[in-house]
Amino acid sequence: MKRFMIVSKQRSGTNHFVSLLKSHPQIACYGEIFRDGYRVTDLIGEAFAHYLPIEARTSDPNRFLDELEDFVAPEAKTLGFKVFPKQLLPVAQIAHRSEMRVIRLVRPNLLATYSSSRIAAMTGQGAVRVGEEVRRVKLDFDAQDFERFMTAQGKKDDEVNRVLEVIPEERVFRMFYSELGHEPVLEKLLGFLNVEPMPMTSNAVKRNPSQIVERFNNSSDVMKYLERHNLTCWAEE
Repeated sequence: MKRFMIVSKQRSGTNHFVSLLKSHPQIACYGEIFRDGYRVTDLIGEAFAHYLPIEARTSDPNRFLDELEDFVAPEAKTLGFKVFPKQLLPVAQIAHRSEMRVIRLVRPNLLATYSSSRIAAMTGQGAVRVGEEVRRVKLDFDAQDFERFMTAQGKKDDEVNRVLEVIPEERVFRMFYSELGHEPVLEKLLGFLNVEPMPMTSNAVKRNPSQIVERFNNSSDVMKYLERHNLTCWAEE
């Protein structure tokens, strides 16, 4: 069975993306299966209890994926999961395998990522599913906090790029957050994964407004900051 990993950062649309891919009958797609604390028993049940300690998954990630593959639906042609920078150890161990494909998902708008992460922390609500109530809040923009966030994000990107630079480019599919709803790009992605083209749906709900500056109480201060730094393209997404 072919395999793929979605390599991205938090608040980059990965919940929506995983939900989209899971709706395709030929794709088995999971979340952060290499995250410490991830309850792998929720995937299969108690048959996977021996994989609850993170060390059991990262010490031999190939064996873990082999066992997981035994439980996916028979019509599935490819098995995938997502990883964030803190989980790159297993990525380095398995990304070189010829059957592994990498989807590099990037969200260039760091103001959107920043506001999304801060709102999620304030509300205690990360992913929102269809039918769930969205907890609405606004932030106070703090330029210094935002700049610290951008610096940290840059370091994470550098770390990811170092890991992925050894992977042949033909096994990497690069896409932006803005392309998650773009049908031609998704059709190319399905071809990259060697599955049949068909419509996909997501049960994830976009929780924050597309006008990014409207996520802040002091939106005029945000616009002034963006104008000073030639980043007005981040005002909306």
